[in-house]
Amino acid sequence: MYFKKLKYLLFFLPVFLVSCSGLNGYYSKLETLMTKEKYKDAAALVDNSQKTYGNKNRLLYYLDLGLAQHLSKKYSDSNSSFEQAKQIYSINYTKSISAGVFSLFSNDNVIPYYGQPYEMAYANVFCALNYILDGRDNEAVVEARQVDNLFKKIKADSNGKAFYNDDGFVRYFMGIVYENAGYYNDALISYKLALRYYNVNKDYAVNVPDDLICSLYTMYYKLGMSSQTEQLKTQYPNVKLINPGKNSGEVIIVNYNGLSPKKTDNILELSFYNAWPYFISTAATSPEQEKVEQVFSAVRAGVANDFIKVAFPKYVRYENEIVSFSVEESSRNISNGYLAGDIASVMEAVLKNNNTAVYAKTIARAVARYVLTKVVTDQVRQHEKKGDHTLSIITNSLLNITSSLLEKSDKRSWRTLPENINMARFVLPEGVHKLKINYLDYANRVVGTEEIEISVKANKKTFVTVNSLKLK
Repeated sequence: MYFKKLKYLLFFLPVFLVSCSGLNGYYSKLETLMTKEKYKDAAALVDNSQKTYGNKNRLLYYLDLGLAQHLSKKYSDSNSSFEQAKQIYSINYTKSISAGVFSLFSNDNVIPYYGQPYEMAYANVFCALNYILDGRDNEAVVEARQVDNLFKKIKADSNGKAFYNDDGFVRYFMGIVYENAGYYNDALISYKLALRYYNVNKDYAVNVPDDLICSLYTMYYKLGMSSQTEQLKTQYPNVKLINPGKNSGEVIIVNYNGLSPKKTDNILELSFYNAWPYFISTAATSPEQEKVEQVFSAVRAGVANDFIKVAFPKYVRYENEIVSFSVEESSRNISNGYLAGDIASVMEAVLKNNNTAVYAKTIARAVARYVLTKVVTDQVRQHEKKGDHTLSIITNSLLNITSSLLEKSDKRSWRTLPENINMARFVLPEGVHKLKINYLDYANRVVGTEEIEISVKANKKTFVTVNSLKLK
């Protein structure tokens, strides 16, 4: 019986195994460019790949393009791309998911990618940096206000129950944006919210940066709020004013470290062969492994009497050696970087929170396919000649194979995001400075260096972005 089924399977399998590398194969190329820090090439690849993304992934196209352009210092182009992404997200936010019913019989990839709120918040961060690095400080404030509106809307629409409804790092950075443009009251509010959400969001928050406390203290002082200044000093005895002085300026280094984790399929498969059960759990970590497992799964499905398969998404991180950085001038250490925002942990926490709904939908989909296979196969068997079950065998095998090939988790995400964001803030005299960035591993050992030249202006903030990634 197994040989007979296998013969039919091998005959029909090529029909079903049409290459579906799509975005998987594309992202392999893009990630290679990103890990080699070839950002101009990465931007060109994304720009020329709109058809590869397709209409269902237009939001991802513009997010990937906007960040690649930002990293390649095409700030105006980057903001244009991010504005497209914002418009798509805004439309999707209020749009009913009409494709949801169909996804119950295929998979979630048939639904357009609607985006995550944290993706929009970080898009605003990159847009604000684009404006600042392009010398347009006031335009950057618009991005800070958009973030405020985004968080207010999330909280209002969910009655405050949305898992991701605010972000300590985003608030902290937007406080710097407000302060940089001279909006001290807005900066104060943003810093206070940052302190709150660094402490509240334990699932993905990091330790409260000392510089945030100092920034809040400085705003209290500048606005003449003496009682609040004293209260904060009592709570944080080591806090101090950020005061560059008459002939100095503040330098803010923003380090995009690593590459955000990618989603893979976590597969559970149960099949029966003449009442003998067979259970397998697999997780492909590369497009090549995914294709191989797809073939093996289809073969198992084709020879099984009964077959159920479910696929759940999970994140896999890149093994990046770099953890933080330090800054030297003339062989003298002048500042140490600190972890300001852990984007990877945000992504993992949001997925974990969404998994209850994902699991329920995925299991319901698998059961619906199984029932449909049994019903159709039984109907075919009833119309077969006595003793000849060839057609029902083929029907059962093909429907099992179809179920196997269709079952894929939704692995889409904003793949070009950094794993985390490190920062350093320090004061230097006005003038041109040559700095050396030392990238450090977990043991505080230097695993990479970079030299940069910056021009510091008195009583101004100088923003610098650097990228780091060193795969193990």
